[in-house]
Amino acid sequence: MVLVAGLALLSLTLRQSAAHRDFISYWSTARLLALHHNPYDSAAILKIENGAGGSYGEPFIMRNPPWSLFLVAPLGWWSAPIAALLWTMAIIVTALVSVRLLWTDRTRPIPLTALLFAPVLACAMAGQSSIFLLLGMALFFCLERQRPFAAGLAITLLLLKPHLFLPFWPVLLLDVWRRRQFRVLAGATVGLLAEIGFALHADVHVWSHYLIAARGERITEQYFPDISCSLRALIAPNLLWLQMLPTLLCVGWACWLWMRHRQHWDWRQHGSLLIAASVLTAPYSWPVDQVLFLPAILSCCFLASKQKTLVLSTLNLLAGVVVLRQESLSSPVFLWMAPAWMLWCLWARAGESRDTSPEPVIQPA
Repeated sequence: MVLVAGLALLSLTLRQSAAHRDFISYWSTARLLALHHNPYDSAAILKIENGAGGSYGEPFIMRNPPWSLFLVAPLGWWSAPIAALLWTMAIIVTALVSVRLLWTDRTRPIPLTALLFAPVLACAMAGQSSIFLLLGMALFFCLERQRPFAAGLAITLLLLKPHLFLPFWPVLLLDVWRRRQFRVLAGATVGLLAEIGFALHADVHVWSHYLIAARGERITEQYFPDISCSLRALIAPNLLWLQMLPTLLCVGWACWLWMRHRQHWDWRQHGSLLIAASVLTAPYSWPVDQVLFLPAILSCCFLASKQKTLVLSTLNLLAGVVVLRQESLSSPVFLWMAPAWMLWCLWARAGESRDTSPEPVIQPA
């Protein structure tokens, strides 16, 4: 409760800078949606954002695909400061719920490092939607065995940024086919069609408008503080395929991992590491997208010794200082964070695992 109260105060503080955070792109899009106008109209978005207190020379356009519009649409009902407050609170609640769903050990408290994970703080400060990817992943892990259709619905949240999960999709299809859990695909299809239907209802030409806006963003010319983009910038900036090379290698590794463990595949244990590797090798990503390392980190906390837990806390403290002091998410200073989370997870898994399952109860004769 103290944590929630502190984060609520953070929300009130960030509300004052709503026009200078990623949130403003979602809000301006939602305002156009409420009027059934083109939600990717550059000129209209620039006018709305600067009218809310921004000082942009170019429009800050929401890059998520049209099926993501349902998530931001309610923001259009409010003014920018109120919408920023509600959006930040939604991010905080989503983070807390996701961590609670991912932490399966009811005998121990949730690690404070998970509740104060630096990328989660970055999401709250920037007003980024990446936290909803974490919720989708947590719901999928909880539902995929008992309620596969609902798990499929949860997967649609991952489509907010589908490029972060390129190694995940083929493994999901392989596992669904092996277990004949086609209700997962049914749920994902129904959810996706509903989201697309909402977008088309708001703007019948939304797909053509989105493609025009996406081409104008010139994403291939931008720098992202991740391994794939840095590899291309270091070796040959003009070779776009270099930016896809880590992802392609990760897809091959992910399929090998599934083949090796397919008989006892566990999405919480194996899938969490797969998601972490997907984000690490994504063709482009932001530091806020590293919230998806939380499933792997929490699963490794069961195996980690006190020494390893202390190392994780130290890494998180350093990352938190960087997040608080560095305003631009495209700064190379964030480049070390994703490899650090991944290396810690591999280090924790390499240690001697603990048996966290309860001892069997022997009933008297």
